[in-house]
Amino acid sequence: MFWEAAPLACLFGLHQTFILVGNTMLESFRTHKRILLIVLFVLVVPSFVFLGIADYQSFSNSDVPLASVRKNDITQSQFDQSWRERLNQLREQNGSNFNINAVDTPANRQIWLDQLVDNQVLQQEMVDRHFNATDNMVRQAIASTPEFQDNGKYSFQKYSQFLAERNIRDIDYEQYVRQNLAFAQLLEPVANTVAVPAQTAALLQTAMTQERTVRLKNFEAAAYEQSVQVTDAEVAAWYEKNKQSLEIPAHVNVDYIVLNQEAALKTVADVSDADIESYYKSNIAKYTKKERRQINHIQIQIPAGADEAAQKAAQDKAAEVAQKARENPDSFAELAKTYSDDAGSKNQGGSLGTLSKGDIAALDAAAFGPAEPGITDPVKIDNAWHVLQIARIEPGEVEPLDRLKDSLKKEIQLQQASEKFADLSTKLTQLSSTERDSLQPLADALQLEIRHVSGVGESALLPKEEAGDNAAIDSKDAAYFESGRVRETLFSDEVRRQNKNSGVIEISPSELMVVHVAKDIPAAVPALNDVREIVLDRIRDEKGRQQAAEDGASELAMLKEKGPGELTGFGKEQTISRLTQSQLPPAMLNAIMNAPSDALPAFVGFDLPNGYAIAQIEKVTEPTEQARGMFDQYLRQAMVAGTGAQAAQSVTRMIRQSHDVKIHPEAAKVINDAAGNQ
Repeated sequence: MFWEAAPLACLFGLHQTFILVGNTMLESFRTHKRILLIVLFVLVVPSFVFLGIADYQSFSNSDVPLASVRKNDITQSQFDQSWRERLNQLREQNGSNFNINAVDTPANRQIWLDQLVDNQVLQQEMVDRHFNATDNMVRQAIASTPEFQDNGKYSFQKYSQFLAERNIRDIDYEQYVRQNLAFAQLLEPVANTVAVPAQTAALLQTAMTQERTVRLKNFEAAAYEQSVQVTDAEVAAWYEKNKQSLEIPAHVNVDYIVLNQEAALKTVADVSDADIESYYKSNIAKYTKKERRQINHIQIQIPAGADEAAQKAAQDKAAEVAQKARENPDSFAELAKTYSDDAGSKNQGGSLGTLSKGDIAALDAAAFGPAEPGITDPVKIDNAWHVLQIARIEPGEVEPLDRLKDSLKKEIQLQQASEKFADLSTKLTQLSSTERDSLQPLADALQLEIRHVSGVGESALLPKEEAGDNAAIDSKDAAYFESGRVRETLFSDEVRRQNKNSGVIEISPSELMVVHVAKDIPAAVPALNDVREIVLDRIRDEKGRQQAAEDGASELAMLKEKGPGELTGFGKEQTISRLTQSQLPPAMLNAIMNAPSDALPAFVGFDLPNGYAIAQIEKVTEPTEQARGMFDQYLRQAMVAGTGAQAAQSVTRMIRQSHDVKIHPEAAKVINDAAGNQ
């Protein structure tokens, strides 16, 4: 478990990419998130993608490399899965406003691939330079994550729930955090060299920290709508004038079948206990936990071109340091800080992390030779002497069959399903070329379910209220129909006009689809009777907002002319600033903070989406020196983070030039296969 140890093994494999972020950035941003609205520079990097037990690669007929960094490939399946995950995140964040064609473009795909490459480059640079995060740093980072806290304190229950919901092992997530912290060590020194102009900081300080005490009076359109009278003539006139805004675009209702992991699994026979035992024995190494050791080191560098005397001096120094460490093992971290020539680890107690044999092969004999924790004799590797501290030993063990039985069964079924998928995909391709009039023969032959959705437009999915039952936008398969390639196929002459089955559409190497237009529905303006309530609501809303604005503007003019007198309808006093977490809309907040304050009380009015509002500004308070100092600290951290991110990008580009990066020709096809390019 996490609170005991975490592995050193690298996680940037088939399905994992990393978020690059520094602790200082995160802490200052969390403390004052509103600063982000003004000074945040967003450094976009691929999200950290965790998959469950079903290995995406096992469903790929081939794993085509799109790019390589040294000998490490970034494959098509890796790109596809991480990009699809990013699109899903954006879809969840933006809801019905999400436009796949605007996001899934060749330009954005190119940026994504470049960032996958950059992450791999930075990871290799981090390994080369021995940047690492200690177990304690990882513990603190996770414990301080707000998502894992309850009332400001770390909650193991919330942490476990987070992992369980995503089918992530704790050991994997901990390594992800470890990598993030190590990345920060690599880039933060560069970012922190950025200077913030004093004049810029002073202007922002004044704008952000000034406080104003106000009282608000709202003129809600909804309050007027209740008394609005709408005649039949007004309804008819509004409908005639605005009916094109009510038009339901041309769309199709769709029947479709999907061949994927889930479908392939349904065709797999049950697995016997004998099969499970045989599989377990054949893969016993996979279920054997290696012995792991927490290793710290002190590196004594031998100067380049050193003569025999200088080499002997380095060896003697290493022996002296080793003796001091044996005499007082608790002082090892301080000795590392004082004597170690390894810049990447000396300030972290010399930590190399928790290693398994082979992680750093050159250290294996010294690190794994002793039977007990302790200080080793100095060992020479290349042009340096290393004094090792074996801080903790975690013995290896073989996980028993009984504990693994269920997961092994699923693993075997997934492998069998992978083989089945290849056969089924071949059959699907053959049948789709001969059975063109109905999906039923394909579904029967391959044991697939025919699914149904409605409201698929050529450029977008219809809202649920327009699509009716089985709305595609509300379906678990919505992502399929947001694909430009799928919609282009549905609206092709052969599929839409001739009412034929489509050919096989490859959603991904592990998801194949065939579609059929069940109903072709032309664009149409609904009859007035069908949308009468919608028209009534819009007229009432327009009249309500108009009346609210008129009454509000009239009262504002009176207040400015005659003064406040005895105010009625205004709310309680509230103190606001641009920095505080105000609930006011941005337009209202800016109007209040920008209003002249030479004569108080002052009044300012503004239109709102739901009506009108007047603010009485009663008092303007300049910040205390303490508040100015606190803001100055946070502002500079945030601005350094933003401009520092640009500097970090420049450094990344420089590092990339030394890491033998290759972009393969196959990348062009994947980049251009975007929904927005269909």
